[in-house]
Amino acid sequence: MLFPRWILLVALAVGYYVPAWLGLFLIDAGIVATSVILFGIPAIMLARFSAAPPGVLISVAALGLGISIMLEGIAHIYGLWYTIGVEEWRLFGLVPLEVMIATILEVLFLVLLYELLFDDRSYQPLAARARFGAIAVFGVGFTLLLGLYQWLDFSLFFTHSFLAVLLIAFTCTIAALSIHHVYSVQFVDRLVYFTSVGMLPGLIALMLSLSNTHKVYANTPDYLFSFSLYNAYVPLEAVLLVVLLPFFVATAYELYLDDRA
Repeated sequence: MLFPRWILLVALAVGYYVPAWLGLFLIDAGIVATSVILFGIPAIMLARFSAAPPGVLISVAALGLGISIMLEGIAHIYGLWYTIGVEEWRLFGLVPLEVMIATILEVLFLVLLYELLFDDRSYQPLAARARFGAIAVFGVGFTLLLGLYQWLDFSLFFTHSFLAVLLIAFTCTIAALSIHHVYSVQFVDRLVYFTSVGMLPGLIALMLSLSNTHKVYANTPDYLFSFSLYNAYVPLEAVLLVVLLPFFVATAYELYLDDRA
């Protein structure tokens, strides 16, 4: 089982992502085009072999929506970065529609990759409504918080805000694993293995966001460390986010949408 999986992963990386990276760089692709090529098309191909119920996929999309609102909202509040989209439609005037689409596609891709190549492809027999409710609260909660911030215009500032958000997300993920007693060696090993593979398209997306100017990072004193790439500032936290996202998504999926096995 391991050998065919490695063949598929290497073929996906070399045969698809390297040419895709070069092509997206040469045509100076925007956010949506980049996300469709890097995550959308692979997600469609993986979905052909998935037995995931519609309720699961809807819940995964809701999770992606919540993540995009959370990150872009925090970026606005603390002046961490500015996202440049082709279209300027923004939720509450803050979160670009293109970012929401891109994050949903990335999260869907990560879940399908995890379930098909790293998990057992079995599902806990929960109703679609229950699956959706477990995740929808996350997206709705951050949407309401962002709306309240925009309407009430209150201030809540602390230093190293990007790093703090990542640490909170990581701590909550570990806490969720502890609460549900999902700490087998096999599961943790699978999670780490998946994270090391799942973050590679995210790294390509990060580099394209710099080379094609999808994001401009600002407020550099708030970052733990930053470096230059494609003549742009890149915070270390942006790289940490790429690593943490697959770990967070796979854990949320396994605990609340899958069979915890």
